[in-house]
Amino acid sequence: MTISVVSHEHGDEIPNLLRDLAAFAPSAIFEVVVTLNIPEEVLSKWIQARSWPFIVTVIRNAVPMGYGANHNQAFEHCRTPFFCVVNPDIRLTNDPFSLLIKSLDEKMAGCAYPMQANGDSKIVDLTREVPTPISLMRRYLLPGSRLKPHPRHWINGAFMLFPTRVFKRLGGFDSRYFMYCEDVDICLRLQLQDFHLVPVASVIVEHEAQHASRRRLRHLIWHIQSLWHLWKSESYRNFCRKYVDKTITFKRGQ
Repeated sequence: MTISVVSHEHGDEIPNLLRDLAAFAPSAIFEVVVTLNIPEEVLSKWIQARSWPFIVTVIRNAVPMGYGANHNQAFEHCRTPFFCVVNPDIRLTNDPFSLLIKSLDEKMAGCAYPMQANGDSKIVDLTREVPTPISLMRRYLLPGSRLKPHPRHWINGAFMLFPTRVFKRLGGFDSRYFMYCEDVDICLRLQLQDFHLVPVASVIVEHEAQHASRRRLRHLIWHIQSLWHLWKSESYRNFCRKYVDKTITFKRGQ
């Protein structure tokens, strides 16, 4: 597989991730593409000074790009059957890829993902229902609603494994999203083409989620802008037509 990871001042985290990949999954990985979204010479030299059991390609952006654009750029290097998008703050304790790849054997499996844990927190499946205005109000104004069963409409972009043919068919991420909602959009478009998300409950990764939009004004603005763009998109409108029917079926079947 080919793995894409983007660093935007993540020089302290990328080395840990690369060490984990080398320690636990060297046979599964053909190439890791590390995109330096801003100049990070110390990190670049650290990577190049070491030998790796897979190819490590470093891309240096002349100007910063968004989440989706960076991973799309990395995908141009992909010559393998699988393409994996991984956040720099992901940590591994074993090989997550063999079971994830096996879960994609089914023809219409479009994206496999692991469960996530954050330090001492419990292991969770971070799939969520599509972020409509109503579902967001329910999520944040009625915290207890998070504990109830909900449809699996999208998974966060911290760890997504795609068959290369599926990612290519989708045209990758929509680069019009600079940050936030790219993962929502690609999951909606994936399902609109009758592919589906595949949770693998036996695979667990550590993820130190930053939730920057809750702490930084700029990130909050980006988040709101991305939501607005999502709500105006054709993929959102088309998915919501299916979403209403699925939600009714889901509630009746509970």
